[in-house]
Amino acid sequence: MPESIKCRIGELLGAGGRLEYRALMQMAHETSEQGFVRQLGHWVLAGDRVMPGRITPAREISETARFDPVSLDAASASAVLPGNLAEVVYGFYRPVGADGVVEERQSFSVGRSGENDFLVPDYSVSRQQAVFQVFRGKRFWIRKMSGAAPIQINQRPMAKEQLLREGDHITLGRLRFQLLAPSSLFLRLHGIKPQARIRQFVNALGQADYQALKEYAVRHHVDLFSQLMRFPSLVGSGVVRGYASRMVGGDVDATYYFLPASRDTRAAVRLKVLGRSIYPLIESEGVDVDQEESLLIGRAVENDLVMGDDAISNRHARIVFGASGQYFLEDLNSTNGVFVNGVPVGHDRQELVDRDQIKFGRHEFTLMFPGTLYNFLTGN
Repeated sequence: MPESIKCRIGELLGAGGRLEYRALMQMAHETSEQGFVRQLGHWVLAGDRVMPGRITPAREISETARFDPVSLDAASASAVLPGNLAEVVYGFYRPVGADGVVEERQSFSVGRSGENDFLVPDYSVSRQQAVFQVFRGKRFWIRKMSGAAPIQINQRPMAKEQLLREGDHITLGRLRFQLLAPSSLFLRLHGIKPQARIRQFVNALGQADYQALKEYAVRHHVDLFSQLMRFPSLVGSGVVRGYASRMVGGDVDATYYFLPASRDTRAAVRLKVLGRSIYPLIESEGVDVDQEESLLIGRAVENDLVMGDDAISNRHARIVFGASGQYFLEDLNSTNGVFVNGVPVGHDRQELVDRDQIKFGRHEFTLMFPGTLYNFLTGN
């Protein structure tokens, strides 16, 4: 994380692990989603609502009050969020020194005692109720530390420990929180609520239904469309003219060697019809905490994004999701290489930004963040 970003986040981090809500709101309205994600850098635990139920006061002030939750019905589910809890946001990092610089951590305790990383001052919450374990900044486990107060995950009682996913609701005592990625917090601060999920638009090859996605963009505001997409997409934009051939005596399933007709590797022929090939970069739902979150791109059906062209290798490239909202492209020793804005990626990771031109084999794609894709689909 760049030094300037570290200091900015350190300035927002207050007592008990809470982030200054007004400062977060200001930051969300003064920068783009990509800028907000980069500045925030880490996921958060955001207050959601007070759950309905019965509280039995404790006999001693040091004990935890008993809370018996009741089932959510339609009326309670639509209740207005209590303002004080809705503005409670805990950040998964801590300050180091007086200069406000922050550092990453792997373990965060939560409870009503002041010794916790996340201080939750409510008597329905145990003194130390749970511990969050963070892996690579994007995989979260929760471990129960006390049986005095209940913990529910998505309205279901949790076992001793459980893997969490982005968007999960965690109820501690009577208080419900939500685990949010920076982009989701950005949308929440703008008052945007989920309407649909991008996986509904994507087939088994990782390609989106162009017509359905375009109709959704036309019917909805850019903010709702950005909530749907959340991540960038690879959008077909051109084809490089040249010759593709298989080596004599080569395997029938081998990748064709591609020789461009021009030495200018950026000379791709723009074809409007290719814009229908849209591959959203959707995070995997796997649970392997020891691996970086990434998407594999290639000709083989085992890839996340399957591109059926003989000039694309079986395992051609991969895009790695950085913990701070960045995206990095790697060439997996492909036959015909990977190019970003006409420059070969080689053996190093290449960071990607909005509107980058990326070529796999003879096919060129444009990386579009949600707002850019919205304008592309709606003709704005």
